[in-house]
Amino acid sequence: MGIDTQWLEEYFFKQGLSDKQKDLINQHIQASDYAKGDVIVAQGNPGDAVYVIHSGAAHIDCDCNGENIRVGTSKPGDLVGEMSFLTQDDASATVTAREDTVIYKLSRSAFTDLMREDPDLVYAIFAHLLTHTANVIRQMNAEKASIQHYMAGNRL
Repeated sequence: MGIDTQWLEEYFFKQGLSDKQKDLINQHIQASDYAKGDVIVAQGNPGDAVYVIHSGAAHIDCDCNGENIRVGTSKPGDLVGEMSFLTQDDASATVTAREDTVIYKLSRSAFTDLMREDPDLVYAIFAHLLTHTANVIRQMNAEKASIQHYMAGNRL
C-alpha cells in the first residue's frame, strides 16, 4: 500500500509538494491497515512515532487508576501519538481503531532523516504538529472551563 500524497497535500500539508518531497514521503512514511479493535498506540509504550489517520477512525482512552476513560476520538486527517512523539515520553493513552483504519506512520528516526534531506518538508510537518497540538490544548481548555462553570453551579 502506497502513500496518497495528493491526500496529504490537501488535508495535511494544505499545500503542494514537489516530486522530490513526494518521493521522500514514500520512502520515510509507512502506511498500515488496522482492523476494528486493533491497538494503534498502547498507553505506556515508547512514543517513537506520530500517526496520521488517512481513513477510518480511532478511540483514544486513558487508564486512570484502573478505570478506562475515553478522552477523545480521531477521524481522517487527525494525528495520534503526537504528544509522546514530541516529548519522547511513553504514550499517555491507548489509541484503538474504531473501524477499519489506514494509518500513515512517521517514526522518529525517519523524521530525523528527513531533517537532513529536506528541511522545508520537516518544517511543514512540524508546523502541522504544532497547529494540531495547539488545537487540542484549546479544546481541553474549553472543556475545563465548562466543567468549572458546571461545578460552580453556573450551568451552561
